Amino acid sequence: MRDIDDFIDIGHTKVAYRCTGDGPDLVFVHGWPLHGDTWRNVVSELPGFTCHLIDLPGAGSSLATASTPLTLQGHADSLGSVLDQLDLGRYAVVGHDSGGMFARLAAQKRTESVAALVLSGTEIPGHRSWQVALYALMAKLPGSGNVLKMLVSNDVLARSPLVLGGCFSDTDLINGEFGEIIADLFADEAVMDSQMTLIKNFDHAVVDSLAEAHTQLTMPSLLIWGADDAFFPVDKARDMASQFAGDTRFETVANAKLFVHEERPAKFASLTRDFLSGVDF
Repeated sequence: MRDIDDFIDIGHTKVAYRCTGDGPDLVFVHGWPLHGDTWRNVVSELPGFTCHLIDLPGAGSSLATASTPLTLQGHADSLGSVLDQLDLGRYAVVGHDSGGMFARLAAQKRTESVAALVLSGTEIPGHRSWQVALYALMAKLPGSGNVLKMLVSNDVLARSPLVLGGCFSDTDLINGEFGEIIADLFADEAVMDSQMTLIKNFDHAVVDSLAEAHTQLTMPSLLIWGADDAFFPVDKARDMASQFAGDTRFETVANAKLFVHEERPAKFASLTRDFLSGVDF
């Protein structure tokens, strides 16, 4: 899916964009440190929808510039600019990991346009993920990008819970298509630098601000969680769902961790399709 349909100019950079399908509009937002292709297997299971996929600034084919704000709030604002440029009318936003955080912050300011939210394995206000804290600490060390590249390039080390093993119940999935995405990431020095800058700038105050944002999210929301997610525990995620102002559904997927959409794409798509069937676009 690396073919790019267009680039959306948001001022400080141009965001790579792909569109496929026909029907109600869904905008997919990836997490750190991936790009839009992480949604490839979910999108293929969603006929009847127009799927819009982007690479956030500094990820995939969207190069960051000197003026690109590589911060959590900066990414939320960049996503908001993309949504405004797309001018879709009413649409749903599907976000995973940090992409789910950016989706909520952008939707908070666009409640008339965002018809629904689908969120998965994403930040929880008040929760401190020790894995994220470890990555943020590593990013501040000299040569951190090369160290991380070495870790994910070694099959044994990559399967460790400290690296990618903590993201998958089935660690065989670390290879194959997902492995190619990760390899491409580390092959591009500019992208790697941008991703390390973003995680280095991780700000828990932005995460905690989601508690207030949730009270303003009046659209229906679906939360899909890997039952064994070690980054964002299911019990805390289920409690978080009660903060949302709109009707909220919480679903768990067995035999899946953080990357539930990579491990169980057909199930993820089925839950999403069933949920969106009741949404007023």
